[in-house]
Amino acid sequence: MRTHNCNADAVQKAPRVVGTGLVALDVLIHEHSQPRDTALGGSTGNVLAILAFLGWSAVPVARLGKDSAAQRIKGEFASLNADTRFIALEDSTATPIVYQWPGDGERTHKFSFSCPFCGSKRNFVPGSDTTFCMHVLEQINSTDVFYFDRVTPWALTLAEAYRRRGALVMFEPSTIGTDYEAFQQAIRCCNVLKYADDRIDQLESFDRHMVDVEIQTAGAEGLRFRLPNCGEQTWYSLDALKVSNVADTAGAGDWCTAGFLYYLSAKAGVKEMSPPKLTSALRYGQALAALNCMQSGARGLARLFDEDFVKARLAQLLDADLFNGNLYSAWAPVSEDFQTYLRFSSPLPAPRDAAGAWTINLCCKPLTS
Repeated sequence: MRTHNCNADAVQKAPRVVGTGLVALDVLIHEHSQPRDTALGGSTGNVLAILAFLGWSAVPVARLGKDSAAQRIKGEFASLNADTRFIALEDSTATPIVYQWPGDGERTHKFSFSCPFCGSKRNFVPGSDTTFCMHVLEQINSTDVFYFDRVTPWALTLAEAYRRRGALVMFEPSTIGTDYEAFQQAIRCCNVLKYADDRIDQLESFDRHMVDVEIQTAGAEGLRFRLPNCGEQTWYSLDALKVSNVADTAGAGDWCTAGFLYYLSAKAGVKEMSPPKLTSALRYGQALAALNCMQSGARGLARLFDEDFVKARLAQLLDADLFNGNLYSAWAPVSEDFQTYLRFSSPLPAPRDAAGAWTINLCCKPLTS
């Protein structure tokens, strides 16, 4: 089991990520529409939690309700040693809840804000008072990475400020929305733009030439990237890694993002954007995503294994030259190799949240986890 080093020097040396956007409670649903488990989720929630699991200092900036779902989220962040000072709990809103059905190798996962039992919704509601952001910027003067997945007043304020202060800004939208001007502003703020090709079909109408790295994911087809800011229009492609016994595809994109950022910081520095480094960083993220697809839940890998175990298996995979091939061509597919290395030793159970079991009221049904 991983123990956190509370030494001030060690904490100071850890890369820092600040993020805002969708921080929600994920509710994992059985195929027969019965609730099975709950966990911190949402794209921003997952990316920050994964990086915290990998040893980073994570600072979520979120607006949640004063409810049991928010306490569950805050408690899970606290168990990862994240800085929870900027999780605002308000009477006027409700914590977003995302209901999630697992996907396997044949079908992708699906999710909804609508309760499958009564149909009510607890959607994401963005914060609009940027005074709160000024407080964040005063307390967290600098960060290595700023991550956001929604175009909100908070996100734009923090992205612009941290970009000026030298942070790498990553924007990972799921939709464009109706405010095209704000969406274009978000693109101007970011160094890295990552999106799924099946979710955004209007991106061609936006100016993206100032983006350092543009990443387009295509699920089982892999991903491709280019460097628009360098005047380079060439797309470099990486096939998806093939694994057997896929349990759940949820969270794959978040693991890929977190692994990409982690590798850049550890191996190259987050500002080194050469095609070879980007290729290695994205492959590292793909490997993490593939391992997580063998577990249930968006962060099942982190809940079943500890940080050292996961990093050791990734190192073995990479050192074993399983990804050999020409730099910008596809690597050979991997099948049982992931399973072999994953079973190298017995799974190490992840620690329970500090507060133990939680009872969450999901509209009309309570769930204990």
